[in-house]
Amino acid sequence: MVGLKSKFQARKMDENRYELDVRGLVCPYPQLIVTRILNTLSSGDTLEVILNNPPSVRDIPPALEEKGYRVSVSRLDGSTWKLVVQAKK
Repeated sequence: MVGLKSKFQARKMDENRYELDVRGLVCPYPQLIVTRILNTLSSGDTLEVILNNPPSVRDIPPALEEKGYRVSVSRLDGSTWKLVVQAKK
């Protein structure tokens, strides 16, 4: 696992892909955790973030894109989203 020494750690899915579930957290915690974990990943790694806080879904992608990350957002169900973040090269 990569990231903070807490229950919110990225789980390695395969060689270059990690998953982070921050459901239940509200701003600013999802963004802080995602940013810290991205800082530990290697160039070209992908972080998939599962979240259910609408303000985080609205705020995290533009903040990361401003820092040079590529981000895509998809809705998994009525209250859950997945962000796919490509680490900087």
